Amino acid sequence: MLFETLKIKDVKTDLGKWVKLMRKKQKLSQDQLADLLNMSRITIQNLESGKNITIDTLLKVFQHFDALEKFNHFVQEEIKNNSYKSLY
Repeated sequence: MLFETLKIKDVKTDLGKWVKLMRKKQKLSQDQLADLLNMSRITIQNLESGKNITIDTLLKVFQHFDALEKFNHFVQEEIKNNSYKSLY
């Protein structure tokens, strides 16, 4: 295959790296972040390890690290750019 396709596993791994980076930037332990987000440490550990997480977990983390608005803007732009007008 000439071009390698992006895999979901790779995105989950990158998200985990980003969360860990942001957590450490704020000098938080996994326990502290979990407490702030009303989650378990295992949930944070799983997220940072690239394991399966819920969309709610991801959105709470985005919100905590001030990335929710940016993510929502991306979604809104995709909706706007890919919508179609009905002929009826």
